[in-house]
Amino acid sequence: MSDLDVTGGVGGVEVAVEDLRRAASRLRATADVVEGATPERWRAPPWGLPSVSPELAHLVVRARLAGAAVSDAVGHVVDRLHGLADSTDRAATGYERAEATTRGLVSGLHDQAMSLAWLVSEATGRAFGLLDEGEGWDVAVTRVAAPACVPAPASTDSLLAGVQTLGDADSRGGVRVVELAAGDGTTTWVVQVPGTHGGWAEGGDVPMDWPANVSLMLSATSASKVAVARALDLAQAGRAGPRDRVVLVGHSQGGIVAAALASDPAFTRSHRVTHVVTAGSPIDDFPIPDATQVLSLQHATDPVHALDVSPPPDRSSWTTVEAAAPVGLRAHLTAGAHALSAYRATAARVDRSDDVSLRDWRAGLAPALALAPGAQPVVHEFRSERRWQNRDS
Repeated sequence: MSDLDVTGGVGGVEVAVEDLRRAASRLRATADVVEGATPERWRAPPWGLPSVSPELAHLVVRARLAGAAVSDAVGHVVDRLHGLADSTDRAATGYERAEATTRGLVSGLHDQAMSLAWLVSEATGRAFGLLDEGEGWDVAVTRVAAPACVPAPASTDSLLAGVQTLGDADSRGGVRVVELAAGDGTTTWVVQVPGTHGGWAEGGDVPMDWPANVSLMLSATSASKVAVARALDLAQAGRAGPRDRVVLVGHSQGGIVAAALASDPAFTRSHRVTHVVTAGSPIDDFPIPDATQVLSLQHATDPVHALDVSPPPDRSSWTTVEAAAPVGLRAHLTAGAHALSAYRATAARVDRSDDVSLRDWRAGLAPALALAPGAQPVVHEFRSERRWQNRDS
């Protein structure tokens, strides 16, 4: 039995409700077919027998009585099928109403929390540097030499392994784009974004700093989001085709950036985002379209992913995995649970899980990461910097 708590995906409640609706429809269709296939003459009593020998008349009577019994049985089956269809529909409606009630209550809490956060941030942002709203800065993105060894993106764990190498001290402001040539002539662009690093107050050079978190959660924009979008454009250099895939992967703030980009119509008009992978990121309230498959990894003792005060979406295109963090006894329970190394261990379990939603996730991800025969990943490495204007004003 799996110790992964999976919400959504093809095994989620939304899909179950859809299956119940389809089952009810098929039950009614089956009932109609069975009823229509019952000959009318079986339903008539055996009157009006022809003048035949007593032996033949006896056989005819027995055949018609047997036919009437079959007709009654069929009628009973038809009634049962219709009743089962009705009860299946009622079950689906019950699931939907219960889910809607729960999510409505939580949504109200979320809206109140976000409103309060916005008011506090507006009141204190200027004084304490909690805002990163794009006023007075620009983001410079430059290409740098790629590391000698970059994990090839081939699974959920290896996608996060690439993000982990961006968390090194010499990778401040780093963004990586891995170009994968597919056998059908298309290209997958894997974008890897690290978590929060840099200063606590407004004014730092690193776009992935703490003020960017506030701006992302309240207004879905930040210097880090701008940096990632520009890095992808530089990597593609006008070579991207309309059928190319974009896979966005991030830890903590990097996951928020991924969700913000996947939710941004201006970004998705020019980039076909097929997959989003996040680890320890509060993304549950982002309006990512159903065309994008989402995998969100969350640890029970990691408070960061819960900062959006929203429950995981239960959608066929969105799979959330909550697990106990593999944290050692000597490690800090909260910090250890948020560490990318811990999330990589959970991702490895996702790659091995027999859960139906996770099997479906892996099946959908595999074509995006498949290389054409003889092809090798091309790594595009970037560093980003927030450049402030009029610092002295």
